[in-house]
Amino acid sequence: MTRDEPPDGPLSTALRAAGLEVMHEPVLERRVATDAADEMAALGPDDWLVLTSPFAIDAVAAGPARIPRVAVVGESSRRAAEARGFRVEMVSSGSDAKSLFAELRQRVGSGRICYPRSSLAAPPQSWPGVELISPVLYATVRREFDSGVIGRVDAVAVASPSAVEAVGPVDLPFASIGPSTSAAVRKLGREPWLQAPQRSFDSLARAIAARADELPKT
Repeated sequence: MTRDEPPDGPLSTALRAAGLEVMHEPVLERRVATDAADEMAALGPDDWLVLTSPFAIDAVAAGPARIPRVAVVGESSRRAAEARGFRVEMVSSGSDAKSLFAELRQRVGSGRICYPRSSLAAPPQSWPGVELISPVLYATVRREFDSGVIGRVDAVAVASPSAVEAVGPVDLPFASIGPSTSAAVRKLGREPWLQAPQRSFDSLARAIAARADELPKT
């Protein structure tokens, strides 16, 4: 389990609930740079706040985030945002920020869009009539990890392209959470062993459990 979360985090919990043994070895570390409260203070009820990960949803200032319309990637992010009282009005039909912004371009023709992002995510191009505000919400850095864990597990679960890059081209089956993560695996010259049917931790865990008998045991 490579995701930056504690041993009782959402992906680890989902994997255990699916009957899998989890080796907890995060390969990334996220450090919050700001809560984006100042940037969001300029947003009105007709402006948009774009949140593309559960971590971003947890990191932004809750008060200002309840004012604008909110756009998210995936149903799990929608549930997390609504649990914090955010006004979710758009859920991307795709699985990443790129697809979400493509849909926003079709829908939004004026006003402000605030996109608090990871330091690894480039701000998207703005378009006529729209002011794009894109503060770095958190820095994502590689974490020193025990590469010896590779010899003690049967598969590696990856939930982001940056996690794939941090793991590198290891001789293990990659279980990917979605298309952008699978694309990162292919850049390593490997084909993902599986991709979750839906971009969620529960879906990834269930997919691994359903095909666990295919894995050569360590």
